[in-house]
Amino acid sequence: MTEDRLARIGPLCAVLFFVLTIGSFAIGAAGGSSTATLGDSTAKILKAYADPVGNGAWVGMYLSVLSLAPFAVFTSWLFRSKRGGPGMLAAGAYIVMVLAATGANFVLQYRSGHGMGSQTALAFFYLQEAFFILTWGASAAVLALAPVSGWLRYSALVLAGLCLLAMAIPKAGWAQFPPTLFYVWMLAAGVVLMRRRAVAPATVPQGGLA
Repeated sequence: MTEDRLARIGPLCAVLFFVLTIGSFAIGAAGGSSTATLGDSTAKILKAYADPVGNGAWVGMYLSVLSLAPFAVFTSWLFRSKRGGPGMLAAGAYIVMVLAATGANFVLQYRSGHGMGSQTALAFFYLQEAFFILTWGASAAVLALAPVSGWLRYSALVLAGLCLLAMAIPKAGWAQFPPTLFYVWMLAAGVVLMRRRAVAPATVPQGGLA
């Protein structure tokens, strides 16, 4: 992909990532996908996987995997400078952790309501949650390393700190909120960077994209 084409579609991919990710949550929940968290009791976790899930749950998981493609394109553009190596590594770690968490979730959803033992269900649940929480750390790194300026920069640093704090106390009721705001930040970054490029189509200096 050429630099000019990547610059055109990069910010748009951030918006697409948000749409696909939020869509995966909404469709998955409507299809009966579990919403259990680490803070829930063992009984509640097991109950969440006691019945078979609907087709919407599978569609949601497929959308979650599909969302990683525009995420990869956007971060490739965002960290395209020679000093963007650490950011690319953080983005790569995020992708790997999402795929790992989704893989564990595939097993849980497939076996839900089909005689899965309690210990097996809990093992895959906690494995899924472990990978999911690791995505919070990866997203914090992406935010902290993003070569943006102005309010995007300040909000990224604050949100990165909140994601790391959520990792430290993942059972807290609010711990799911900062990672969700990461998706919102991606949407905002995509929209802002698209508008900046439309107003000033000339090459934007590295380290100050917004």
